Parts: sequence; C-alpha cells; structure tokens
Amino acid sequence: MAILPTSHMSVNDPTIIDLRHSNLKNQAEALVKDDHKRVRLHQDPQSAYPSPPSASGENEQQLDITTANLSPLVLNDDAVFSEVADSDTMDGLTDTHSVEGRVSDSSASSVMQQDEDDDGEPLTAPGFDLPKMILAGLCPAVAGAPKTIPTMVLYDDRGLQLFDEITYLDDYYLTTEEIQILERDGDKIVEHIPDNSVVVELGAGSLRKTVLLLNALESRRKNIRYYALDLMLDELTKSLKSLGKFSNVKTAGLWGTYEEGLAFVSSLGAEVPKTLLWLGSSIGNLTREEARDFITSYRKTLNVGDNWLIGIDRRNDAQEITLAYNDTKGVTREFVLNALGHINVIFDQSLMDRQKFQYFAQYNVEVGRHEAYYQVVESHSTVFKAPKEENNVQIDFVKGELINVEYSYKWSPAETAALFEDTEFTKVGQWTSSSDRYDLHLVRKTPFYFKSTDAKTCPSQQEWTELWKSWDVVTTQMIQHPSMLLEKPIALRHPFLFYLGHIPVFLDTQLSRALKEPFSEPAHFNVIFERGIDPDVDDPTKCHAHSEVPDEWPAIETILEFRDRVRERLFNILNDPVKYPIDRRLARVLFMAFEHEAMHLETLIYMLVQSPNTLPPPSLPAPWADNMATFESRSVLPPVTWITVDPSKLDKEFLSLGHLDLESDDLLDANKQDLNSTFGWDNEHPEVHSEPTPAFKIQSRQVTNNEYMRFLNATGGLSQKDRLPASWLANGEEVSIKTVYGPVPIRISGDWPVSCSNLQATAYADWYSKEQSKQFMLPTEQQLSMVFKWKQSSVPRSGLENFGFRQWYPTIEAPSPSSTSDVPIKDFSGPGGLWDWTRTKFAPLGPGFKTSALYPGYSTDFFDEKHMVVLGASWATHPRLAKRRSFRNWYQANYPFVFAGFRLVERC
Repeated sequence: MAILPTSHMSVNDPTIIDLRHSNLKNQAEALVKDDHKRVRLHQDPQSAYPSPPSASGENEQQLDITTANLSPLVLNDDAVFSEVADSDTMDGLTDTHSVEGRVSDSSASSVMQQDEDDDGEPLTAPGFDLPKMILAGLCPAVAGAPKTIPTMVLYDDRGLQLFDEITYLDDYYLTTEEIQILERDGDKIVEHIPDNSVVVELGAGSLRKTVLLLNALESRRKNIRYYALDLMLDELTKSLKSLGKFSNVKTAGLWGTYEEGLAFVSSLGAEVPKTLLWLGSSIGNLTREEARDFITSYRKTLNVGDNWLIGIDRRNDAQEITLAYNDTKGVTREFVLNALGHINVIFDQSLMDRQKFQYFAQYNVEVGRHEAYYQVVESHSTVFKAPKEENNVQIDFVKGELINVEYSYKWSPAETAALFEDTEFTKVGQWTSSSDRYDLHLVRKTPFYFKSTDAKTCPSQQEWTELWKSWDVVTTQMIQHPSMLLEKPIALRHPFLFYLGHIPVFLDTQLSRALKEPFSEPAHFNVIFERGIDPDVDDPTKCHAHSEVPDEWPAIETILEFRDRVRERLFNILNDPVKYPIDRRLARVLFMAFEHEAMHLETLIYMLVQSPNTLPPPSLPAPWADNMATFESRSVLPPVTWITVDPSKLDKEFLSLGHLDLESDDLLDANKQDLNSTFGWDNEHPEVHSEPTPAFKIQSRQVTNNEYMRFLNATGGLSQKDRLPASWLANGEEVSIKTVYGPVPIRISGDWPVSCSNLQATAYADWYSKEQSKQFMLPTEQQLSMVFKWKQSSVPRSGLENFGFRQWYPTIEAPSPSSTSDVPIKDFSGPGGLWDWTRTKFAPLGPGFKTSALYPGYSTDFFDEKHMVVLGASWATHPRLAKRRSFRNWYQANYPFVFAGFRLVERC
C-alpha cells in the first residue's frame, strides 16, 4: 500500500492512500516494506490505515516515501482511464463522476499496467479492459441482440467538464435538490454521526455537496476522519484541496475502486463508528436486484451502529425526468455524443462517425428507468482494424437502431422502504427536497432487525433468531449482571431475573402441552416461572393467580442454560417436519409464544427506563450522546392538525373490530392444515361490525411533553404528584424524560410524545376543553381503529414508522414523505413512538367471545372495568403487533409506566 503525497508533491497536497496495492483481504499487510518506505502512524489500534492529517497542517503521519509515478492512468498509452471504472450513469456523477458501475470491479478484467513504483510493484489500474468491453457491446454474442456501449466511455476529460456543466443546469434537478437538502437539513443529519467517527464517501467526485456536511460536522465540533474514495487521482487530489481547512475534521483520499473501498471499510475495526456517504443517486446505475446485492455486500463490512447516507431519486414526472437527461441547452446531448470521439481515441482509429448517430433518450415509466441511447441516423458499416495477430471486425449499423449507453433507475418511496427492509437496514432518518422529488436516507446497521411479515404465517426460524437477538441485547447487555437481576424498579412487578426464566418456560410449557411431551429440565421451573403478577395498582394485595414465588431464585447461569435448551428444542421442532408436522394448532402455539415474548420484551423495557442502573443499547448512541449539555435539538415536530373523519364515507371494513379466528376451529379436520388464516388472541374474536358513527376530528399527532408541561403549569405545576408522569424525572423545576439512555432534559425531549397514564391523559383533555371552550376527549377504540386502518390502506410505508426499535426512544413520526398520497390521513402519525390510549374499557368485543383454552388467563382476568384499551404501537413494539390492526392492548387506567401517549378527538 502506498500513502501519498509523495516527495514530488507540495506540502499542501492532501494525503492520498493508494488502496490498489493493499492486501486488504489479509488486513495484516505491513505498511512498511523496506527502509525506503517508512510510515510512522498515529496509534489507532482499530485501523490498519493512517488517520487523515488535521486541517491546520499538523500531520499526525510522518511520511518518508519514495517517489511514485502519479501520472494519469492510461489505456494503450492513449485514453485517460479514470473514475469511469466505477461509472455507469449521470446520476452518480452529480458531483463529478461519482458513480457506481453496472459491471462489478471483481468480475472485470484488468487494464494494461503502468510504470512500476520503487518497490517494483506495477501501478495497475483496477477495473476493465475497456476496448474489449466496447467491442463486446457492439458485437453481441447472440445475433440480433441489442448493441450496447459501456457508460464509462462518457467520462474522458471533455466528458467530465461537460457533466460538471450538467450539474449546474436547472433541468438536471438532482444536484440542486440534493444541495437544497444538505443546506437545509445538514445539521439534523450530522446529529446521527457520532463524535470520533470515520466518514467514507463512495465515489467522492468534486465534493461540492460533501463540504456542506463537513461544515455541519465542523460547526458541531465533532472530531471526524473523512476519507474520499475515488479512482481518478488528479480529480481526487483537486477535490480534497478545494475543501479548505477545518479544525476538527481531518480529510484524506482513498485511491481505489468500490471493491477496494469496501475492504478498507471492513478493516477499520469494530470499535470505530463509521458513516458511509453515497450521494448523487448513484444507486440509479444499478438494477433493483444489483442495488440490493451491493447494499448487502457493504452491510457485511459494517458494525452495529454504523450509518449509511444514500441519495435516491424518485419515480418523478416523466417529463421532468426526461428533461433532466435531455436538457434544453443541449449539454447532455453533447456530453453523450462526445463519447463517440473518445471511442476513436481509445482505439486510435476512426471507428465511430459522430455524424451518423444522434442522441435518443426516454423514460420508461413502467420499469421506472431512464434510458439513454445512440440512435443510428443512416445505415452504415465500420471496421475495427485489429492488431496483426487478430482478424479485423466489421460492425454493421441499421438506420433507427438504438444502442444503449446508460440506464438510470428511479425509486418510489415504497420501493425504497422495501429495499432497506430486504437489506435489513434500519432507516434512522429521511430528508426530502421541497418538491418531493429527491430523498436522502440515513440507514443504520442494528444488532437485530425485525422484518415486516405477514401475520398469517407461522413465525419462521429467522424471525425467532432476530427476536432472541433482541431479547439477549436487552437482558444480557442492558441489565447489569448480577447486580441488577433482583432489582424491582417497578414495585408491582417481579425482579428482572423472573422474566429471564418466564419467557423460555412459557414457550416450553406451550410446546409440551401441544405435543404431549414432558417439560424441559429442570421441570420445577414451570412452577415458579409460568406466570407473573399483575396486581391492582390501587390495592397491590389484589392480584390474579400467578406462579409460586420462591424463597430464593435460581442462579442466573442455570436459567440461561435452560433458555438455551428450550431454544434448541424449538429449532429441532422447526427442522423436523416428519416428526413434528406443523398443523394449525401447533402453528397457533408458536404464534402465541412468539408474540408473548415480543410483548414481554417491551414491558421489560418499561422497567428498564425506570432504573438508574440500566446500560444503553450497545453501539447505538443517541444523537445527544456526544455532549448532552450543549446539544441543540433540531427535531422536526410536525404541526398538530385536526383531521376530519366521516365514518359514513370510509370503507365498511374500517369500521369493524376484531377478526374471525375461533381457537377451537383449529381442531376441525377441515382446518388442521390451514395455515393461511390470520391468528389472533381470544379477545380479538369475534369480528364485529357497526353502523357509521358521527363524524369527528382527531389530532394528527400525540400530545408532546412540552404541551403537557403547559397543562401542568396552568393547573398547579410540578407539585401535582398525581399528574406528574412516571416517565418524567423532576428535580426542582428541571424536568427530564426517562429513557434507556438515562434522563434526557426536556429541552431535548420536549417534542417527544408524553408517556402517561390514562387518567392523566383524561385530565389533560378536561383542561384543554375548558381552555378552548370546546369538548375534547380521548378517542374510542372504534374511532382510533378506523383511523389506523384508513392510514394503513391509504399511505405507502416509508420505513420511518417508529416501532420495531427503529429508534430507542419515542419520537413522533413525520408526515409521510410520499407525494403520491393526497388524502388528509397522510399527516396522521402512528402507529409508533407510543401506544395510543382510548376511553374504551377493555371487554369482549361481542357475544361470540370464548376464553382461550391454551392461555385461559390471557384476557379474561382483565375484564374488570379498570383496564382501558390501548391501540397502535410504541418504539419497542414488534412489527407483528404494530401492523396487525385487530391487536388489542390494555392497561389499568392509572398504570403510569406503560409506553402510551394520547391524542384528542372533537365531535364535529
């Protein structure tokens, strides 16, 4: 590996790391090869690479490197071979040539070697034999197949200049809109980049946009090592020089391909937080399948907590897209036609006659892809004059024939959401241009990932694996062993240790009963861990039947060993369809055990936020983690609006509650093999329909901590203990919100939804009614249910829904960024952030209710006039629960610890 600048460069030249000679697969290649190339690095145990120098000129690397040949890479001593090895479309060139190619680096053959460095190593350009690629495209192996020309021919020196002109055109909106987002939201984006991070930009280009992010990082005084990856050395050096000086951000270049950049990122170590940048909608150069593969390949190199900022152009108006690639000034036309002359330079012969071709562009609406072609103006033939040893090649062109040179895929919001779900990246943020044409998505690798699945299906082995990952993160990495295991931060509950035993016991018990097999050993765990307690909040001595509380709990090591045996038992069942054929009854048992664990995962976190000893989720820092004392919250709180709901105009299905799923029907011969019907708990049956209720207005989002504080200040202040949420921590007049990260001052968390009891929410509604001289109240179960169903059926998923641990704290979901939804309900937030309280008492939906035979106490024990229905989801709710609209949650009206907020309704 060579590290530049070299001895012939000025002291002001940026540091460039030559990845082309690195044995990155080994990751143990020495940086020092002999006495003529010595590198003393700033000590970084996590990285085999030097840190960039500080912008002030103090270089932590002391370099003494022999001169290397830094002339441009050439092909056949004629054509400049630059970043185009990674190029394929104009999208990725939104700066200058920062694109990703359709042909992978790994599969391409090498171009001709250059001069050798002082170690005798050839300075080889990784990538492609461009002449062979051109000829292969013009002479397809299958007769009659469409001809193609590789996109990389567009980017000779003249082509790069022309494309730079394109990025300044109004017609080419991609650059303008991405800059607009970065200028407007750069401060919000960098909140998610931890201090002391490494930032690597893929296909860096001119850095015209990147500097906006670097300036935002600098203003936050974050210590950042920024690496710009590019294959064109001259352009990389020039771009880095253009950045200017920073005090906290250190910059350097990476000279290499995307594949080598991937290996570089992989080598940085597990303890180094990383953020990748992939701007300019470079993803558009790849087919949808290729894009998934590319993102998946990079995901494998990242560690938990690492981020990726990706620019993506939408499926916009066809005329706007066409104009972006065929501008009124004709710059794009000249850019494309210029490449015909470049081909002649590459071959050193007149192969392509520019006068016999014209530029043809179209947007394929059905595929969501812009297509650029050379169109043959008149039929003619040309001859490639091969070297002496080879035969000449005649190429025939037919009038009207189209020769593809570029594809640019566009992505709808739904396609983008599916892309990140397929690649198991959690979307942390999305910033959209004012015209709704372009998005920047910030995604993160998380310790587990819950995919949105069809609730009809029995949970898969992969779903169980991810659920257990989440459970283990919470119970073994956030609960300090052994000091916290017997802690009871909520006095009404068992200690933490109980739940570590309860979850595997519940699964084991249900399996044993369904399969008529003995309990796993030790069998007495079933006696002490089968069922927890749920006492009356007003009188804790009143409690439903529960497991025996032992004088001394078993050792945690014994519990974890039991847990692992039960997990192994389940996998043995799932993997042996001969011995354990999955019928509907067994599928229901697995469904119940899965959702039971998912629910307890959330309620366990209720306890964790109440404990001062909870450890934060590992490798997932909160935005304020770097310096909470000076953190300036830049949350985007959507303005509260009132959405008018007229049930008489909604689909009748929206007015229904529950669903048809009678547990006893599992045993009917006709149903035993039916695994396609939706499962649910006993209280979700029967399905009931009602006539439309009167129209009402509902708040678009939940009431926030700041709004609830205004209520308290107007009615007596923080001294009202019965109205002070258990989610708050009051110290004099200072208020913080309890989280798994510890208390967060209300100046940061004021725009989050307030988590409180049903009684506290009702008190707020009464006060607000008096203040506004109107009547407001909590919604009924039916009102809230129909609004959730209306939204779910009308607004495409964005991936920003805050459930399934997208964030580890409650935030209000921003209105849908999708411009395709014009219905008022698009501004309705949720489900997610916090559950929604209703004013409906928890009770059977109708006369067809039957108590579960598998879990008799699940619902019936709580039909006591004290529990209220809760709908929606919180940030800690599994997607299976959050997306199933028939699911009914419930808590005592005065229970203060639930992750539940509220919004108000007004009768029209």
